[in-house]
Amino acid sequence: MNINRIKSKRHQASGKYKGRELTLAITALTNAGDGLGHLDEQVVFVPYTMPGDQVRIKVQQDKGSFLIAELLEVVEPSADRIEPSCSYFGKCGGCDWLHIPYQMQLEVKVAELRETLARIGGLADIEIKPIISSPKPTRYRNRIQGQIRDGGFHFMRKKSNKLIAIAKCEIADDLINQRLEKGFAGMAAAKVEIGVTENKVSVEALKPKQTSALGFRQVNTEMGQVLNDIVLEAVSNSDTTIVNDLYCGRGDWTNTIAKKLPEAAVLGIDAMPDNITLAQSRARQQGLQNVKYLLAKVEEALDKIKVKKSFCIVDPPRAGLDTAVCEALCKRPAKELIYVSCHAATLARDLKLLVNNGYQVGSVQPLDMFPQTSHLECVVKLEG
Repeated sequence: MNINRIKSKRHQASGKYKGRELTLAITALTNAGDGLGHLDEQVVFVPYTMPGDQVRIKVQQDKGSFLIAELLEVVEPSADRIEPSCSYFGKCGGCDWLHIPYQMQLEVKVAELRETLARIGGLADIEIKPIISSPKPTRYRNRIQGQIRDGGFHFMRKKSNKLIAIAKCEIADDLINQRLEKGFAGMAAAKVEIGVTENKVSVEALKPKQTSALGFRQVNTEMGQVLNDIVLEAVSNSDTTIVNDLYCGRGDWTNTIAKKLPEAAVLGIDAMPDNITLAQSRARQQGLQNVKYLLAKVEEALDKIKVKKSFCIVDPPRAGLDTAVCEALCKRPAKELIYVSCHAATLARDLKLLVNNGYQVGSVQPLDMFPQTSHLECVVKLEG
């Protein structure tokens, strides 16, 4: 069930339930990962629950149209509930669904995607391909972010600024867990990223915008390769000779496409100077002559590049495409467009605008990049 639709209803908060302890039946899951139940005419959101649970809760917030509650006890568990494999589950803010069987997680994610595309995007009849599951439902993350404090590593508690010390992470790569076990004695307090690159573990300080020297990459290595293959196959099957990678980052896709399609003119655009510098350096190292990079915001660059007969790739942040980007892509439609998204609501919003202005959705491919969480990666192919 979509949490945004419920929260958008305007009711004056009564506050009569705040602080009360109650028993509740959980009937659904939301796209934010919480369990959902009903108390009189109010919707109640309870993290770490699932359909079929009978739970004891404490209401933390009463917003009138909905309540936000803390789970105190699972009085009677759902027949489908499994024992979480992590001792920090329910305290750490990293995982939503370690108590839910993996196959059920996949089914819920597809159902939420379908509902969101229909409700926000007006795409009720769209075909969604079967979800591609992760070969590793746990131990898949090749990087984690947290804080070093008093010689230990800490995550944030769920929906809180408070820290929780972590000696092991159930969804992190085994090499990261080996590093966590050693501890961080003697290290100064800092926000850090711990990542695996070429079977080596590095601990790097976080820069502004939550980046580190390790750079951006998909957190799930195996599923990241699946995503790469989908994008590269789509580009390779196109008969266009102009490829624009509009949020190119450090040029991973851009340079690979240029190498794979030597007759194509490939352009990468990104607003981060470090990304463009590294992408250009890697292109030179590979001797690529058919790729160029532009340091600019995408919304400011689209009027200056060839879009109309091109193959465009967009992989924006969770906030989705800037309105100016959507408008520019509608004004001068790309021949083909790949939209990679990790947030179904903003994807649906942008697809609605694109489809209403002439684009046609060819395929929707969900991928489970983030097992044990409510997040979902999706690749949509459109034709202009």
